[in-house]
Amino acid sequence: MMAIRRSHRPRSVRLVAGTATHTGQIRASNQDAVGMVDDLFVVADGMGGHRGGEVAAAEAVDVLMVGLERSDRAGLVAAVRAANRSILERAAAEPDLSGMGTTLCALAVVDSPSGDDALAVVNIGDSRVYRFAAGRLDQISDDHSLVADLVRAGEITSEEAAHHPQRNILTRALGIEADPLIDSWDLVPVRGDRYLLCSDGLFNELDDGRLTEMLSGGSVQEVADRLVQEAVDNGGHDNVTVLVAEVATGPEPRGTDREAISMARSEQALRSLPVPENAPGVVRASLASASCILAAAVLVLGMYAHQGWFIGSDDGDVAVFRGRPSGLLWFDPTLVEGGDLRVAGLDEPTRIAVEETIVVGSLDEARRLIEGFRGTVSGA
Repeated sequence: MMAIRRSHRPRSVRLVAGTATHTGQIRASNQDAVGMVDDLFVVADGMGGHRGGEVAAAEAVDVLMVGLERSDRAGLVAAVRAANRSILERAAAEPDLSGMGTTLCALAVVDSPSGDDALAVVNIGDSRVYRFAAGRLDQISDDHSLVADLVRAGEITSEEAAHHPQRNILTRALGIEADPLIDSWDLVPVRGDRYLLCSDGLFNELDDGRLTEMLSGGSVQEVADRLVQEAVDNGGHDNVTVLVAEVATGPEPRGTDREAISMARSEQALRSLPVPENAPGVVRASLASASCILAAAVLVLGMYAHQGWFIGSDDGDVAVFRGRPSGLLWFDPTLVEGGDLRVAGLDEPTRIAVEETIVVGSLDEARRLIEGFRGTVSGA
């Protein structure tokens, strides 16, 4: 689905964008979402059984479209946090959406610390942001997935990762925990540079060389359409969503050099809520009102804490749990079933994934994954 809102804030940097999406040849529905305004561009890839993924992705995009209150990189990160809260609250209120989540990547024109127009990128999950400049393609975002962690650790190669059976297991996403790590970057805009935002349905079908070729010619809309169509033609094993944005107005390029992509800033909130300006009045509020608020908060926390499913280790056995992997306050996850498959007998990537916990959308999905794990048991 697509969300579009128009902004009229004047900027010295202006981007033009084209976008396209397709369900692909295998999936029954499209759980990707894309949104764009004059200065904000977003792609999300939902996950979670039935309609959960579609709802989570749409919720994240919709919140970002209206939630960017501060025009800087930190404001963009804050808007992503607001999207995460919105997904958690909706999942708590609607049991059939339990366990839903989504990746998200976004590009925005923001104010730099010096007051000039700059670009900011945020990412969580394995949707990607690339920069195509002076004939060169650079991946800006880092994938938050099991296989990406294995590649970074030098345990498998990029070529092995592309065909790894656990390549869809995410280590970060919105809607999974209350305070997720969110990556962000500051970038310098240069006229003519292009940015590609996409779900994994694109780069799982097309390699970097092909992406470079296709980004080098045609309008942004033509490029978006061609990228999606070729990904579908190459197999279309997943939903495919593409957003191509070009710096149409901005600083002139100076040769072929571009500022190197910096390391991501990985941030969590981890701070207390601000004290309201009317704190004295709050202190004088009745104990009865405070008790009602506390009771309501505990009820919501309890509902949230007991939603969701994950696969983990129970004294060395592969097991299915109900709840949140790290628990929440005094609410611990509940063991549902397990005890007939040892974690130590799994192949190395599967063992690591189980030990770090694998979030799933339902008990049935957990059982299907575990049945597949049996084929990785040493000696099987």
